[in-house]
Amino acid sequence: MKALSVKLKVFGVSAELTKRQKIIVASGILSLGLLSTQLVPFYLAYRFIAGLTVAAYLLSLWALWEGMDRRKAVILMILPTLFTLAVASYYFLLPVRWLTRIPVATLFGLTFYTLLLSQNVFNVASTRTIPLYRVASTTVFILTLITSFLLFNVMFSLNLFFLWNGVAVFILTFPLILQVLWTIDMEAVSSVILMYSLSLSLVVAEIGVALSFWPLSKSMASLMLSTAIYTTLGIGSDALKERLSRGVVWEYLGWGAVIFLVALLGTSWTG
Repeated sequence: MKALSVKLKVFGVSAELTKRQKIIVASGILSLGLLSTQLVPFYLAYRFIAGLTVAAYLLSLWALWEGMDRRKAVILMILPTLFTLAVASYYFLLPVRWLTRIPVATLFGLTFYTLLLSQNVFNVASTRTIPLYRVASTTVFILTLITSFLLFNVMFSLNLFFLWNGVAVFILTFPLILQVLWTIDMEAVSSVILMYSLSLSLVVAEIGVALSFWPLSKSMASLMLSTAIYTTLGIGSDALKERLSRGVVWEYLGWGAVIFLVALLGTSWTG
């Protein structure tokens, strides 16, 4: 832990950074890193995205290190890492203009700051009750959906074989669902949570395979997969909380049906 502590020396006075200051520093560094992609040659894009993703994990771990154990060092870092991967990957698809990319990088920094604050709530709430737990849960749930949408959009842009689409969707979906379900109890990753995560991820992956044959735009296909995560994860979370009812199920399925209908009406079957 001592190796992860950072101290500033101002006018001969040594002061250790607070956790909030570390979160601000981490968010600022990653925002500048994202913005610097404007200067990176396209052939180095994959390496740069990988480097920024690793940096997101390390900086998030450094910012939230206090009170963290090995389990949290893995689960709580899933969303910050994948969110950075999603934004960085999608960032290269944007027009090469400072007018476009500066606002996106700024929004990323503010969102990442909010995300780390939410993860810090879970880090602390596992040992004592925190009033902000519900707000943090909602924030993480929304950012999970945004992250999945961006990742799926990039995946569909690669024009993979339909079976590889299913594998990619499963690999991306499983950790996202796992980290949300873990926040319900914040104990050890039980066999129940693992089975729920595997089952729900498999359902979304099968939908991803089916969408490979549907002539949808990449954005609409990504929206449908994100809606599938919203529906399955919402139902699974309420089931684990023992709050599942027929009305809740129909509410989630209703939103899924609306998106499905929009996609169906917006599909051009003539090519």
